[in-house]
Amino acid sequence: MFRTGDRIEVFSAGRSIGTGVFIQFSSDNEDLNLHNDFLLWVEDKDQSAHMTDMSSINIRKIT
Repeated sequence: MFRTGDRIEVFSAGRSIGTGVFIQFSSDNEDLNLHNDFLLWVEDKDQSAHMTDMSSINIRKIT
């Protein structure tokens, strides 16, 4: 569905929180004490990396 490098827009509560580049999905990881699914992405506006909890967002691929 998504591939590393895809352009995406990320939404929370129906509002856009940013556009950027998809890196990967990440799941439970005991080493990092993560217990949900996360989206890893890089935001366009400042090239910052984000790890966003998938339970609170929607993602749209930008074509």
